[in-house]
Amino acid sequence: MKPDGFQEITAQDSPEKRLGVGILGYGFMGKVHSNALLKIPYTYQQPPALPVLVAMGGRNASRVRDTARRFGYPGIYTDWEKMVRDPDIEVFDNCTPDDQHAGPSIAAAQEGKHVLCEKPMALTAQEARKMWQEAEHAGIKHMCCFNYRFVPAVRLARRLLEEKALGTIYQFRVRYMQEAGRHPATALENIWYASGTASGVLLGIGSHALDMARFLVGDITSISGLKKTFNPVRRTLNGKEAHVSTDEGNMALLEFADGAVGTMESSAVSPGRKNQLTWEINGSKGSMKFDLEDLNHLYVCLEDTVRLDVRGFTKISVTSPEHPLQCLHLPPGHNSGWEYSHIHALAHFLDCVANDKPVAPYGATFHDGYVVQAIMEAIGKSMETGQRIDTTTFLCK
Repeated sequence: MKPDGFQEITAQDSPEKRLGVGILGYGFMGKVHSNALLKIPYTYQQPPALPVLVAMGGRNASRVRDTARRFGYPGIYTDWEKMVRDPDIEVFDNCTPDDQHAGPSIAAAQEGKHVLCEKPMALTAQEARKMWQEAEHAGIKHMCCFNYRFVPAVRLARRLLEEKALGTIYQFRVRYMQEAGRHPATALENIWYASGTASGVLLGIGSHALDMARFLVGDITSISGLKKTFNPVRRTLNGKEAHVSTDEGNMALLEFADGAVGTMESSAVSPGRKNQLTWEINGSKGSMKFDLEDLNHLYVCLEDTVRLDVRGFTKISVTSPEHPLQCLHLPPGHNSGWEYSHIHALAHFLDCVANDKPVAPYGATFHDGYVVQAIMEAIGKSMETGQRIDTTTFLCK
């Protein structure tokens, strides 16, 4: 018995719509997405919807059960084909390895679930295109989780670009750098891009850089690219030699529909770079730059608003109420962390589902995921032929 004065809070006290969510995958991204779902109710004073954890799926029963238990899922599935038929799951969140994105996502869409899928969309553009087409045919909401669209500094940059604050955009430079494979003696199994699905650096993190280019500057119309494997032979943990066929670094020259030009680079052999996604935009009226390793700041140079003797970049702390995606439970100047990009991304998708809003332009649809996939294949084609590639030849609208 509770003492006098206790007042029970019931579901009727919550005006928000509740959405049942099932996450397939118990690894790194499954944990990140689960954490985001749990934090949505207290990150937002008025959450767009309250996520209800229904089930977590995975092939290893003991591991998925342990992860699900710690996050508060009431049950698990070890067969995704059964999971997508669960009537309590309204939102299906695919956090599996890259080679498992297509099948479960398509099946979930065909069951009428709204589908969120981790990036890259798939291993091939053909798979990604089918995912997009099946989701459109099913009439469900769909989003590829390019979470860096939801970093407050990036969203502020997008708003400034929409307001034409930088004038005509001339140049864009983006790079995503990590150090996982920097040492030739590192065992194959300990290098994320060369083990498991062996997706490579371009798919693994270069996809983020390409999506950022499209999100901020626009459609990429042509591309010239190079991919490089610096350590084609590595040792496994048991000492055997293994061939490495995936790229460890890549570069590309970009041409945008509006006339801007750019460069893109991604690498996982860059000592000292833990997780650096950085970009700079130059326009006729100013410039902006951002670095994920300093994610609470946007550096802005607007020539029309600064006197000549102090002209240069201003460091903006993107933590105030007037900034996009500011966390209301954090006072101004209190920094948010990397995980908040996923909190905002999942909250956006739940809002789209609950209130029938479009996922685009701020969220990446499955079409956006497909376009990035096709551009990555165009980079490979450019590498093979030594020619600049018209990206529209890789796309079916």
